[in-house]
Order: sequence, then structure tokens, then C-alpha cells
Amino acid sequence: MECDCTRISLRIRHPSRPAADLCRALPFAPSRTWDVGAPRTNPKGVPQPGYFAETYATFPLSESAGPPAEAVSAAAERVAPYGDRLGAWQAEGGACAFFVGWFMEGGQSGDLFDPELLGRLGIGLSLDTNSRADL
Repeated sequence: MECDCTRISLRIRHPSRPAADLCRALPFAPSRTWDVGAPRTNPKGVPQPGYFAETYATFPLSESAGPPAEAVSAAAERVAPYGDRLGAWQAEGGACAFFVGWFMEGGQSGDLFDPELLGRLGIGLSLDTNSRADL
């Protein structure tokens, strides 16, 4: 059986700040952004009904083989210098989370996210599990 593959992005939502402000404040390249009040589009840019209710930015941080807890720990180290900034955005009503895509070969898999890691993050953790066939 092949190793698990983990993809991690930092996902930020904010009720009022423009996405450009979020992007300027972090050293990571965003993969998708939108501003509150902008016309909605799908990931391919096709217009959708309505307007975005909040600002959004997602920043890919890593893709690696191995268990997701190790990858989340490494991602936490990368964003740790910006923890105060992320906390300030959350205090303004925003939300910050690691979005973790976990791709598994074959049957079932599991991993342990220890309490120290989750407490150190100060941000949410969103897991998306898939078969490696979905890559």
C-alpha cells in the first residue's frame, strides 16, 4: 500500500476586509480569493447567482506523503509567525482554518492530532478525506 498523501491550505474568511489586505499581510501565494459583496463565480470563473457574503482567501501550504498530523504540525510551524495577525482577524469576526485534504490508498486509515498541536494552532482544522483514486 502506498503512503497517504496530504494537502494543506490555510483558509481565511473575513466579514469586511478586502482579500488584498489578507494577501499582503502573509508571505504565502493565494490560490483563490474573493471580496465580500463581489459577484459570485465558481472556481473556473463562471458567474453564479448572487454575491459573496464574506471575503475569502485560501493559501496552499504543502503537499506531502505521510500522515496528516505531521503535515499539520509542519504547516503550523510555517504560520506560527503570523499567529497574532490571524488572531486579530478572528477577533474582528473572521475565521482561520487549515483545510486538510487526506488522500488514502486502499481501505481505512487513521491518525492522531494530539491536544498540544491543536491547542497551539489557535485556528480550526477541516479534514477532507478521499481515496487516492480521486487525485
